[in-house]
Amino acid sequence: MREAKLKFNTMKKILIILFLITGSFINAQTSERVVLGYFPSWSENWTTTNQNSKLREVPSFVNHVFLSFAKPNLTYTLGSYDISGTGIETPYDGCTLKESVSALNDKGIKVILSIGGETYWSSSEAYNINYQEIKDLVDDMGFAGIDWDFEPNGSFATIGNEENIQHFIDFFTNSRAIMPRSEGYILACAPSGVGALGGEINDDPNAPFAFANRNGLTGESDANLYNGAATTNGINLFGFTSTGHMIPVLQSVGDKIDLIAYQGYNAGGSSNRSIMYDAFAYYAEQYGFLIAAGVHYPNEPWGPYYEYTHTNVASLSNHIQEHPNRNDDNDGLMIWQLLLENTSNNSSAYSYMNVSSLVFNGYSETAAIQNANNYSLTPYTGGAEACSSGGEGNVYCGILEYNTNNTYPNSDTQVYYDCKIWHNQWYANPNEIPGENAVWVFDSDCNEGVNCEVLAINEYLNEDLKIYPIPSNDFIQISGLDQIQKIKIYNVLGIEVLKNSSSNKKINIQGLTNGLYFLKFDNGPTLKFIKE
Repeated sequence: MREAKLKFNTMKKILIILFLITGSFINAQTSERVVLGYFPSWSENWTTTNQNSKLREVPSFVNHVFLSFAKPNLTYTLGSYDISGTGIETPYDGCTLKESVSALNDKGIKVILSIGGETYWSSSEAYNINYQEIKDLVDDMGFAGIDWDFEPNGSFATIGNEENIQHFIDFFTNSRAIMPRSEGYILACAPSGVGALGGEINDDPNAPFAFANRNGLTGESDANLYNGAATTNGINLFGFTSTGHMIPVLQSVGDKIDLIAYQGYNAGGSSNRSIMYDAFAYYAEQYGFLIAAGVHYPNEPWGPYYEYTHTNVASLSNHIQEHPNRNDDNDGLMIWQLLLENTSNNSSAYSYMNVSSLVFNGYSETAAIQNANNYSLTPYTGGAEACSSGGEGNVYCGILEYNTNNTYPNSDTQVYYDCKIWHNQWYANPNEIPGENAVWVFDSDCNEGVNCEVLAINEYLNEDLKIYPIPSNDFIQISGLDQIQKIKIYNVLGIEVLKNSSSNKKINIQGLTNGLYFLKFDNGPTLKFIKE
């Protein structure tokens, strides 16, 4: 046994040496530390079943992806796979998105839905949040959880006031209640990088990074405390209005947070970027969350006063790796965003993240930088989970339901619509509806859709029975009735949304969401109408 162990260790050493010498596609896929990148949904390319895309080919050394962005006040119906009300801007529908997420999951990449961002917090309606519908979307798409990317009014300027701190607390209180850690849900956030340092508005006097300790920590006077653009050793990090905004949040709901991917960019001219990680690490030890230190490719948008490079990414990664209180944790790096690159200097967001991953896997900073571009994307070739056929409101007769928000760039793409199968003759734009636009050609009938068989029988039997006005946004009425009847109204998924309404008077549909509905009488006839 001892001899076998010695032989194994010798062989292991030889393999390691050979690996270092060859340097062939060093991806560090075994890293357990967080290597996270934002993926902008609006930059995704169109794809379909079993085909590759930018999102689907994310390399596996990136082990976490924040898919950005969903609206905080998104609307979504469980099982519909209709993402038109979510704010997600992929050029394809929910079934295709589910396959994309599944493709990354199969590589061991956790995909987390990022909510908010810079643009979706601009109105009061953004705070009308239906947490259950967020959870339903997460469950249907296979997301690992959600990231609260809270930037009120598009910035961090007011994030530290009492109202916004309470918003942040509410986000985690409410989402944790229905997405428990015990069921595997990840709750993350992306606060300002200065959020755990003590500030004048929000402070923790007992913390080593309290506002009162700023001069000793940085070795600087207050001369540049409020000069964010100045090149300093960190004194101006203590002077932002957003400084310390996470302290009261953590003190209230820190135990409900799994991952903080702080935005360590847009922090002015300070060259000291590690102090932001150190401050979050202090609270991570108390509340048990992981940290991903945020970097940007390459220049920060504000200024820019600081440029991230392979060199300082490697240095920050090494600082995290060697932090004395976080040795047994899986803290890592985050980047905005994965698709940024510069071919002229052979660098990219992926090369930055590869450097970080290599450092986390034991490479020296020098070796990691030398192998920054020694990686490959991993194109998707199919096999991931997509929407299942039937019963989910999106696949009929084996064909995906038409989505008015989608483009259909490839000719001969079949869709289901209005109990029929169609194919496009050429590029189909959004809202070029089958049966109404010449781009679509009828292929065959399909009776698998909701009420298709009923409609096929009854539409010609009830020529005098009509709903008006169509479309309507408030009330509908029925003409041609001989007697009072009870009705039921179904959405396109076959879900009953209204019942027991007397059909001899106006029917109030103000509470229905916009879309196509089926009104069914007790004696069998069914009519269609549109709520707008």
